[in-house]
Amino acid sequence: MANSKQLPSGNWKALVYAGKDADGKRIYKSFTEATERKANLAALEWQEHYKEITSDSANMTLDEAIQAYEKLKENLLSPATIRGYENIRRNKLSTLINKKLSRITKNDIQSEVNKESESSSPKTVRNIYGLFRTILNEYRPDFQIKITLPQKKKFNGQSLTGEQITKLLDIIQGDDSEIPILLAIWLGLRRSEIIGLKWDCIDFKSHTLTVCAALVPNKDNKFVLKGTKTEESTRTLHIPDYIYNKLSTAPRKTEFVATLAGDTIRKRLQRFCRSAGIPEVRLHDLRHTMASVGLLLNISDKYMMERGGWSSAGTMKSIYQHTIKDGQDAADIAINKYFESLMQPNMQLNNKKD
Repeated sequence: MANSKQLPSGNWKALVYAGKDADGKRIYKSFTEATERKANLAALEWQEHYKEITSDSANMTLDEAIQAYEKLKENLLSPATIRGYENIRRNKLSTLINKKLSRITKNDIQSEVNKESESSSPKTVRNIYGLFRTILNEYRPDFQIKITLPQKKKFNGQSLTGEQITKLLDIIQGDDSEIPILLAIWLGLRRSEIIGLKWDCIDFKSHTLTVCAALVPNKDNKFVLKGTKTEESTRTLHIPDYIYNKLSTAPRKTEFVATLAGDTIRKRLQRFCRSAGIPEVRLHDLRHTMASVGLLLNISDKYMMERGGWSSAGTMKSIYQHTIKDGQDAADIAINKYFESLMQPNMQLNNKKD
C-alpha cells in the first residue's frame, strides 16, 4: 500500500517500498502527481511491476534490465564500458527499450538490427547487439537466438612515413602537445594512457616510465582514473634520450604529465599536420605508426606486443601494423634486383644477339 502526502506545491507524493539496499536498509520509490489518486495509482502500478520483476527478471523492460546490469557489474566493468552501455540505452534500441524481455522475439531483435544498420556502422550495430546478448544471457538465459548481423568492415588506420614523422616532430617542438604526441608516436601509448600518465610513474634514475593507469570518461562524461585496458597494457618502457630531455625540463603543473585535454591534443595534432603538409592523422594513428615502424625494422612480435601493450599478435598485425612506403620502396628494389639477377643470363644473351 502506498503512503501519500500533499506537498507545499499542492502536488501529491506517494511512497512505495522498493526492496533493500546492499546493507539491508529499506528503500522507497516516490511518485509525484497533481492529485493524490494519480500519485497512488502510479505507485501501485510500479509496485505490481516490482513484484513481477522479483518473481521473474524477464519481466523487466530492456531499459530496466540494462540499468540493473550496470548496477550489478558497476565494480567490475570499466567506466568507458558503462558509458557505452548508457549511450546505447539512451540513444538506440528505440522500438524495444520499453518492452519486457519476456515479450521480445527473435523477429523484434532482427528488425531492430536491420533498422540500426541503416544509420550506424557495422561495428556500432555489433556493439548494440553485444549488449543485447549480454542482457538476455543475464536475465533471460533460456532465450537462444541467432541473428544476421551486418558484415564487418576492416578498419584501416594510417601510418606516417619517415619523412612525414620528421616533419611532424620538427613542427611540434616547444608546444604543450609535444610530449603527448611523442609518447604516442615513439612509445605507442594510447590516448587514455597519455592523459592518465602521472609524474610519479616516471623513474628518472632508471630512464623508464610505467603505464599502469588510464584516464577515461564515465557515463556522466566525467574523466576518472582506472586501470589499463588489459593486463598486458600495464608495462614499463625505456625512455629514449630525446623524450627524457623533454620530460626533464617540462614544468610540473599538476600530478599529470599531459597538461592538455585529449581533444585539445587531437586538434593541435591535426593543425600541425596541416601546417606540415602531411596527412591529417588521428592521435591513435600515431600508435599505428609506432607499430608499423616495428614491422619495417623487423622487430619480433613478442617485443612489439610488450611495447604497445597488445594482448594479441593478431590484433597488432591485422589492425595496427601497416606497410610504410619507405619499406615498400625498399621491398620493390630488393624484389626487382632478385628477379633481375635471375634474368641476367637471358639479358646477356639478348645483348649478344643485338
